[in-house]
Amino acid sequence: MTDAYISDPEVIARYGLTEGKTFDEQFSAASIERIMFFNAAVAMYVNYQTYTQHTTDIDRKLKDEKVHSTGWYTMMALLFQYGYELAGDTDAYDNSGLTEEQIEASRVVKFAAAVSPMNKSILYIKTATEVNGVKQPLPDEVFAAFKAYILKIQDAGVKIKFINDPADEMRVEMDVYYNPLVLDKNGKRLDGTNDTPVPDAIRNYVHNLIFNSRYANVKLVDAVQAVDGVELPELKKASSRYGVYTDFKEIDAIEIAHAGYYTISDANLILKYIPYE
Repeated sequence: MTDAYISDPEVIARYGLTEGKTFDEQFSAASIERIMFFNAAVAMYVNYQTYTQHTTDIDRKLKDEKVHSTGWYTMMALLFQYGYELAGDTDAYDNSGLTEEQIEASRVVKFAAAVSPMNKSILYIKTATEVNGVKQPLPDEVFAAFKAYILKIQDAGVKIKFINDPADEMRVEMDVYYNPLVLDKNGKRLDGTNDTPVPDAIRNYVHNLIFNSRYANVKLVDAVQAVDGVELPELKKASSRYGVYTDFKEIDAIEIAHAGYYTISDANLILKYIPYE
C-alpha cells in the first residue's frame, strides 16, 4: 500500500517526495500517514484472520456432522498405518519426518471394501494384505490394531462387523472342447509352450478380480473361450465356500466372495477335455 501511495504523481507533487526513497524514509513514525496505513493494515489482517477462522470452524462443523459413506470407510481402511498413532484428536496421521517408503511400508491393508447391505443397519469392512503377490488375511496383531483404528474414527452409533478371512474357495467343473491340432487330451499345448493354458485362464480371472467385486459365470467362460485351442467351454458347475466347515454352494450366475476374494486349488479344477471334431 505504501509503495503504491508514494508512487502516485499527485502525492509526490503535494509532499515534494524524492523518487527512489521508501515510504519509511520520507514519513516519520508519528506521522498521520504512517498511523493511517498501519491501522488499515491491521484492520485488513484481523478481517482476514476472522474469515479464515470462520472457514475453519465451518469445515470442522461439517466434518463432525457428516455421516461418512462406505467409500470413506474404504479409503480410511487403506490409509491405516500399522505402528503409528493418529495425530491428536483427528482421523489422520502426522507423517512429517517420514519418508514415502516408510509411509508405504506402514500401510499394510492393501485391499479393503466397506459395504452396507440393504435393509441391514450394519457396516461390513473387509480387508486383506498381500504376500508375494497373493492376497492374505491381515496377521492377528495387525488386525487387532486395525480394528482399534477404525473404532476410533468411526461415526458414532455405526455398527461395524470386520471380515478378515482367508479367501473363499472355488470349485469349477467344466467340459472343454478343444482343437486337437493345438491341444492334447490333457489340455497341454502341442508346441510345448504351456502345459496348463486352461487352468491358467481360470485362475487369472478368479485371482485378478477387483477386491470384493462380482464374480460371473459368463465371464469365466469368456476367459476360457479366449484360450488358443479351446473351441467350446461348457461350464457344468461353479461353486464356492468360505470357512473350512462349510459345504460348497453352487453359484447362480454371479456372486461376491464373503472374504472379498477367491482362491482355487488344483483339486477343485475338474476339467474334462473333449476333442472338437
